[in-house]
Amino acid sequence: MFCFLHLYQNEPSMRYQFYRFAALSLFFLALMASVNGQQSCDQVTRPQLREKLVQLGYDVKDLVKDEGKEKFSVTLTKEGLDIPVAVEISGNTKYIWLTVNLGNPPSQLEAMNNTLLKKNADIQPSFFYVTEGGKLMMGLPLNNWGITNAFLRDRMESIAGNVVSTRSLWQR
Repeated sequence: MFCFLHLYQNEPSMRYQFYRFAALSLFFLALMASVNGQQSCDQVTRPQLREKLVQLGYDVKDLVKDEGKEKFSVTLTKEGLDIPVAVEISGNTKYIWLTVNLGNPPSQLEAMNNTLLKKNADIQPSFFYVTEGGKLMMGLPLNNWGITNAFLRDRMESIAGNVVSTRSLWQR
């Protein structure tokens, strides 16, 4: 570039055109980078969520088909463990929930509560909880805006990894 500029140092009009061309080129490159890298801040709808799961190559099972309450399941396999992850959008549409049913909690659940609560600090934002029906679950909420396939896959892998890493706490 120095050589090119040196050739035109005595030609002000050529130098002006070069700088103008360079400035316009940089402007358009920056504009293209911002448009291509722009992330949508729209919420994902239930049909779009199902489509994203399909695009990611998951075998999607419909757990609930009622319009406005759709819930899906995909199974991830990690370290020999098949992990069915339920995927749904909250009623207010602000969150996407990833949940894994870990079955009935150990019979000494009261003694395990302290251990599970302590482990929540290690696996957050995933966390253990017990349903009103007594099932031990792991959940991971996602803000429902700007969800990309890459982000969704990352979070699916994250909850599956947390299920595997804590199996000694809940598996019988």
